[in-house]
Amino acid sequence: MAEATAILKKLAQHPGYRYLPITEDWHTLCGPFFKRLFGTKQVTDAYLLGLAVRNGMVLVTMDKGIVYLAGSEFSKHVLLLEAS
Repeated sequence: MAEATAILKKLAQHPGYRYLPITEDWHTLCGPFFKRLFGTKQVTDAYLLGLAVRNGMVLVTMDKGIVYLAGSEFSKHVLLLEAS
């Protein structure tokens, strides 16, 4: 946890950092992805993706499942980082 906290603190100092307050409920944010949700472990993914979509941003992830969750309709809101 200490390592993750240190990384997040460092990222927050980046000039492009922007905090996104969550002003919508989970149903509004996850709703566009309900037809592709198959388990409870995907709810957080859908929530974060919905937040990115709602704010016109891109969710950067290493989770290939989020690409499927986004579908073609929201694919421009996902940047998949490949492990090297």
